[in-house]
Amino acid sequence: MVLTIVWLALALFRILWCLAPQTGYIHPDEFFQSPEVMAGDILNLKIFRTWEFNTSHPSRSILFPMATAGFSFIVLKTLHNSGLFGSMLSSNNLLIFPRFYLTCLSFILDYCVYHLACLWGADPWYSLTLLSGSHVMLVFYTRTFSNVVEGVLFALLLVLVAVDLQQTSVAAHPRKKERRNNKDLIGVVLVSGFFNRPTFIGYALVPILLWLSHDQKGKFLFSLRTILKTSCSIFLSVIVTTFIFIIIDTLYFDLLVSEIGWFLEDGNSIHKHIISLSKHLVLTPLNFILYNLDPENLAVHGRHPWFTHLTVNGLTMFGALHLSAVVSVIRIITQKSVGTAWFHDPKKQQFKKRLLMQFPATSPITEYLILVYFVPLIILSLFSHQEARFLSPLIVPVVIHSVLSDEMFRRKGVIVVFNILFSILFGCLHQGGLIPCLSYLENILHSNDSMANQFEHDLIFYHTYMPPRYLLNIKSDQESIRIIDLGGSDVSVLNSTVNGLLNNFSKHLTMCLSKQIENNREINIYIITPGTVQNEIRSCGFPWETVASFFPHLTMEDPPDISSLLSEHGLTQLSLYIFKRLNTNHQIPIHFNLEYTQD
Repeated sequence: MVLTIVWLALALFRILWCLAPQTGYIHPDEFFQSPEVMAGDILNLKIFRTWEFNTSHPSRSILFPMATAGFSFIVLKTLHNSGLFGSMLSSNNLLIFPRFYLTCLSFILDYCVYHLACLWGADPWYSLTLLSGSHVMLVFYTRTFSNVVEGVLFALLLVLVAVDLQQTSVAAHPRKKERRNNKDLIGVVLVSGFFNRPTFIGYALVPILLWLSHDQKGKFLFSLRTILKTSCSIFLSVIVTTFIFIIIDTLYFDLLVSEIGWFLEDGNSIHKHIISLSKHLVLTPLNFILYNLDPENLAVHGRHPWFTHLTVNGLTMFGALHLSAVVSVIRIITQKSVGTAWFHDPKKQQFKKRLLMQFPATSPITEYLILVYFVPLIILSLFSHQEARFLSPLIVPVVIHSVLSDEMFRRKGVIVVFNILFSILFGCLHQGGLIPCLSYLENILHSNDSMANQFEHDLIFYHTYMPPRYLLNIKSDQESIRIIDLGGSDVSVLNSTVNGLLNNFSKHLTMCLSKQIENNREINIYIITPGTVQNEIRSCGFPWETVASFFPHLTMEDPPDISSLLSEHGLTQLSLYIFKRLNTNHQIPIHFNLEYTQD
């Protein structure tokens, strides 16, 4: 009963913290692989479309962004147009609506963990408590990552396989003819996961091989013949689901539509039609795989050592649970090696017995969970670009494994402290000033002040993560507002950018004077940058004033200096600043903390 209440409290906290909202910014993919694109398509907002959604070689299927962020924005747009709740299109709502949708989907993992724990002999409420208290669930699974959808589909696949095999676990089962009643769902989940992220095949490898290695009577026969024969049972669902994804992607990227006129012309044979259509079908997983097989492409996103997932990322995501899995691997390998060894020397035989007592045989479920956890991790380690969030789907097997091995009981304090610290790091601190900063800028840009509307606004983001444009709530045809992302460029690039903007505006004024055209517009240049590089802004040769600051904001690309943190003005190192090029009218600096976004 106590654990049930704990899980309910943590589940409620997951929802409320999503709605708060969380201000931490984990990675640009959270925005640019789903809500940024859908905001442009559905709400006609100014956005930045990344390489993954270009029309020449699109690498992301559009179906899941449409089903998640797209659906959320359709609901938001409907509520806004109804007028029942006033104006609903705001930076805060644009952030929260798709996040809340994904948070609701995350409870599918709770459902799956409960059923898997019951099937595999683990305490379901201990499992749910460990799951819902993880920072992976509290932070990563409340964000709009494609990894969240991948994790949900992986959990569903584990349940479908476990339930299907459970039906034939008892000999002479009266309903053996229902052995493959989940085959169609398994086929749909496999294809859906593959089109969402092709890395899903790595996650699905162990459970699907186990499922394919059981014949119609439920007998385990790991042979090529059994695997091929069982594969035929999901062939139809795989083909139909694949066809649906390909057609939707092709229609969305406007490659099939462009050929409709030619398709309707007389005199073209069916054979020519098929050839033409096959040339223009969009295969997003294929484009994704080809892109990632090129080492130069991966180098653009960052190279990591092959052991990053096994060491740094595994510990970052799961902490003591990852260590528990590593210890289990060592135990299994030792037990298997010693158990098969034969010694003639009695002393060695005694040593073997003592060693086997220290490393007792593990259950088949534990060995299965270890394979389900480590095989995807090893496959992902083959690629040089490795990020911690890629491992988020592994939360299900590592949680149940830890409960089965009683690790939760031994390290309660360590697990709690670890999850609190990393929840604060990723949920609040990491790039934590950028989201409230965009909300503040939205208020400036949408001011009803007639003087404010006479300005051209240039927003320069310097040494920050990519700003999600849609959170500024700017219409796509609004040319007076320009967003410039300089990333981690040198200060010389910043200087040349500002000079270029001023020169262009001066040329515009000169043209207006020469043509005797009245010009009522002025230019506002804002620079958004972390406090760790504010000295570069102040010394770049232009007069600037501080408009606002946002705390906390931790940037690991330009980390704060420890000595500066301990000084009198140490908090400036953990803030994000908005600087404005100084005009004749001075503004009083305004300072905001995390609670600004609660309004």
